[in-house]
Amino acid sequence: MQHFVPGRTLWIALAAMLLLALPARAEQADVFVVTGVKVEAKGPRPDLARAKAVADGEQAALARLLRKLTLAEDHARLPKPDAEAVRNAVRNFSVESENQQGDRYTASVAYRFDRDSVRAMLEGAGVPFLEAPSPPLVVLPAWREDGKLTLWDDPNPWREAWLRHEPGDTLADFARLRGDLADLKAISGEEAASGNRAALGRIGDNYKAGLVAVAVGTVEKGQRRIAVQLYDLANGRTSAVGVFPAGTDEAGLDKAAAAIARAIDAAWKKSAVLIEQNAAVVRIRAPLQGLEHWIKIRQSLSSMPQLRGLTTLSMSPGEALIELRFAGTIAELRRQLDQRGMAVTVEPAKDGAPETWLLKPPSTAVKETDLAPAPGTPPAKAEERPRDGAAPDKKTEPPKKP
Repeated sequence: MQHFVPGRTLWIALAAMLLLALPARAEQADVFVVTGVKVEAKGPRPDLARAKAVADGEQAALARLLRKLTLAEDHARLPKPDAEAVRNAVRNFSVESENQQGDRYTASVAYRFDRDSVRAMLEGAGVPFLEAPSPPLVVLPAWREDGKLTLWDDPNPWREAWLRHEPGDTLADFARLRGDLADLKAISGEEAASGNRAALGRIGDNYKAGLVAVAVGTVEKGQRRIAVQLYDLANGRTSAVGVFPAGTDEAGLDKAAAAIARAIDAAWKKSAVLIEQNAAVVRIRAPLQGLEHWIKIRQSLSSMPQLRGLTTLSMSPGEALIELRFAGTIAELRRQLDQRGMAVTVEPAKDGAPETWLLKPPSTAVKETDLAPAPGTPPAKAEERPRDGAAPDKKTEPPKKP
């Protein structure tokens, strides 16, 4: 029979608690919130009119949410739950603004829906959906007229139109363009229009963005059009979003901005749904040198933008066996691990067990010669592995609380 000393049990318990405390990925906006829902109702008393208006807005808010999470080609198949099911799916609401005049009540309301309830509706209807926003996305509105291309300089009516635009119900996380000195140094209009990868990477770094859309407006023979290319910085992918008419005045550019925002959102969602449906699942054996080391490894893994799940299958002071669900190819996963200083080698499957990757953690956290051996192999130096109930000896500062 295997026995565990109290110290070992305590270490595992602490690791489990910290595992729950750490987020699976960076904090993101709640996509299950729908804002700016306009409601209106009449009633014999103000409180009754208000209650009716809020209740009536629930259905409209849910319809907007379902359309936001899904592809346009699936909207005809979206579920149509009854009033009780909609009411049960609402976690809470907040009144953004309101006006009471006699028996008439009008307001703008934000609704927050329960994730599990919405997921159950869409899964029941067999409609694929997304539950997280895109990585931050920068739109570069360049303008070519009379042979001159401008991005940051004036006049650029297309840039002004994009700055006026407020994206609506999209999963694309549009960054607010600053146009400051750092942006001017990062990329020029010519570099943007030509898809210069180094320059696109620099502007992406300025906004911590994973996506850059280059939208080049042109004026030819009195016709204004805007061509849009979407660049995925993490994976090196490029896709053509389309060419959009831009009218002949300011209103035409504003209309183009709204259409382009919807098209970028649709293009990203279509790609993301396909990737999600073909997500790679791998098992990784991560040698450990204490609790602080495990926290560092998990934080590095969780920073990958395409990580969709991190499950701890087993844990001991010397090793963690984890399963990653990654929305991308195996080559992309390896590249993102390499970028974080974590190389992997494949351990052949044995006795029908799944293939496992051996992780080489970041060199700043542990020396390669100090990695724990595979299960069943005695350690070269027992004192270099964590002792029961104690973290390994270090000359660095005590572990910081996460």
